Amino acid sequence: MIYQQRRILGAALAGGHSQRFGSDKRAAMWQGRRLLDHTISALTAVTAEVAVCGGANQIISANIDVLADWPEPGLGPLGGLCAALIHARDNGFDAVLSAPVDAHPIPDGLLGLLSGQGPAVLLDHWLFGLWPSELAGALDDHLRSGKRSVLSWTKACGARYVDYRGQPPVNINTPPMLAALEKGTALGLAAEVHALRKLDFKTQSVEDAARIVPVETPIAIEFNGVGFAVMMATPTDLEDFVAGFAMAEGLARPGEIDAIDLHETGGGWVARANLPASSLPRIMERARTRVSESSCGICGIDSVAAALAPIEPVQAKPVADPAAIHKALSSMRSHQRLGEATGAAHAAAFCSFDGQILLLREDVGRHNALDKLIGGLGRKGLNHEEGFVLLSARCSQELVEKTVRAGIPMLVTISAPSSLAIARAREGRLTLLALARNDSALVVNDPHRLL
Repeated sequence: MIYQQRRILGAALAGGHSQRFGSDKRAAMWQGRRLLDHTISALTAVTAEVAVCGGANQIISANIDVLADWPEPGLGPLGGLCAALIHARDNGFDAVLSAPVDAHPIPDGLLGLLSGQGPAVLLDHWLFGLWPSELAGALDDHLRSGKRSVLSWTKACGARYVDYRGQPPVNINTPPMLAALEKGTALGLAAEVHALRKLDFKTQSVEDAARIVPVETPIAIEFNGVGFAVMMATPTDLEDFVAGFAMAEGLARPGEIDAIDLHETGGGWVARANLPASSLPRIMERARTRVSESSCGICGIDSVAAALAPIEPVQAKPVADPAAIHKALSSMRSHQRLGEATGAAHAAAFCSFDGQILLLREDVGRHNALDKLIGGLGRKGLNHEEGFVLLSARCSQELVEKTVRAGIPMLVTISAPSSLAIARAREGRLTLLALARNDSALVVNDPHRLL
């Protein structure tokens, strides 16, 4: 039963109290439109009809039904979903596609993503769901038994949890989170906004936080029809990037580069340009030998698909607590002999789950430092599953991938993550903390609910 081929009711879940937000979130503005209107538009594009579940009629368009919570008011999102399911069952709809008004951006292709046998929800965003209308009675019984948790309902009805590889929606719980979403989306392709959590080491409390992160994506560069390199970059000003790369490599001078063609494909970009004939020997030599640059794990790969090849998830689970993470952070500097002497070296440390630094390696390159550490763990026979890595570096995609491939269950970095680092950490089920400071850290990915 593929619900894409059937009659679907769109349900905009709008019955929350907006207590943390301080005002009606449905009417809050983002990109010049109300949050409610964004949700209605996204659902209207893929469903036969849309209803708003909960909320005041005065802010709803006249041609859209408003459904009161069922079986009684004040039941939260499940009361709105139950009302939608009953409406769908009684009016000839086969299923309900639900989306909350306070989580954006809504994933592209949401209906296709969730379609399949039985109910399905987005992993960690359970209000984005596709529900057969025949579940109306079961949800009514579930609510009348006193159960209000959305997670309890997804488990009770046997919903599939569908992972989404794109930018996950941001739960807009506070005005600062909405402000971050507004600022981040204004940057276009340069940035994404992610809903993370801030861990306070002193109180060991965790609170919601929105973070604008730079986009990192593979750019496959082809010169004269030959794959030359794949570089990880932010996908803005790409013509300038390709031209500057060619000039910096000594392949061309200004004015010698023909028009640069850009094509978005498979999670990255392909950039093609023709260079002077005099550059062809060097282009072909690189194609044959793939010069060694830094140990970044990307240089020399000649396709975007290869750069984003699937990674096997980490099997081990971390058991460190906030105090242990803080202890390792506090003691790391005293182990950095090269960094102390030069101020120009990165460090990678392997820490036990109680915060002891067991091994540390340094290098001018952050990738090299991590490679040295992983190699040292193997040569010394240390169990890589019984600890975590602490890095004095920006959290980029290749560092996440190296940690996952080494089977280490947790990574902590002192600088902020890129968009691709977050995506790859999710794919590899790596516990990831970033922007770790003396007082706090951002919880970027926490697949085992450690924090």
